[in-house]
Amino acid sequence: MPPTRLPPLNALRAFEATARRASFKAAAEELFVTPTAISHQIRQLEAFLGVRVLDRSPRAVALTAGGAALYEATATGFAEIGRVAARLRGTQEPATLTLSSTTAFLSQWLAPRMGELRRLHPQIDLRLHASDAIVELRAGGIEAAIRYGRGPFADAASVALRDDAFVPVCSPRLGIARPEDLRQATLIHIEGRTRPKPAPDWPRWCALVGLDDVDTRAGLRFPDSLLAIQAAIAGQGIAIVSQPLAADALASGLLEAPFEQSLEGETYHFACARDVEDRPDIVALRHWFLHSLRA
Repeated sequence: MPPTRLPPLNALRAFEATARRASFKAAAEELFVTPTAISHQIRQLEAFLGVRVLDRSPRAVALTAGGAALYEATATGFAEIGRVAARLRGTQEPATLTLSSTTAFLSQWLAPRMGELRRLHPQIDLRLHASDAIVELRAGGIEAAIRYGRGPFADAASVALRDDAFVPVCSPRLGIARPEDLRQATLIHIEGRTRPKPAPDWPRWCALVGLDDVDTRAGLRFPDSLLAIQAAIAGQGIAIVSQPLAADALASGLLEAPFEQSLEGETYHFACARDVEDRPDIVALRHWFLHSLRA
């Protein structure tokens, strides 16, 4: 039988990096090319296949159904090729470990700590995958994730890292010190939040402290906590956010948490594919998250 005709290798590499990083720009930086070159390779791949593999939008890229199937194959294939090549060269190069979590967690909590992680664990070749959806964890693909929920998770080995709590935060410039100050404050609402349930919103918080004369419908509205935190830092109002996501801004004094009362959240977990939970880089990364997130 004649060999199966494969898509161009460069196009597959561009697609795999774009799908994994959910960004043309990030894929281009990883492969040392321009975003235009990545876009050209993706169009070449789609022309070869006769189907779309990515849906583009101004803010992000997302896999189509066909693209998801192709990504599973390319991620597994490239990972296996890398492992075999390293073995043939007789090297001890670390396997790439792909970690998935939400954009808010990766940008607000993990990104500022990547330098510390690399200093303490240089043997971990970590790649990040941003997704607000729960992704499948499997060896050779996305192998680990920081998940948020009640846990445990039936499809993965997981360990609880820390319970979450939601607190009102604002710029110190606003001078908010007592719950009664909320009557004149601009409330910041987060509309894109799907967890925890019930939502940690202003009606619940005002009920907690006994404020019944605050218009909890008024104020500014943002689709995610990342934008809400930035608005709070800019002094545009006061927002209810996850403590870990605001930790750095609170520690630096860009934000303050003027009240003691908080709303209960769910739990941050480190999850991984069951067949890699004892792999040395997975164990080291899990221990680092246990220490760093709890601290």
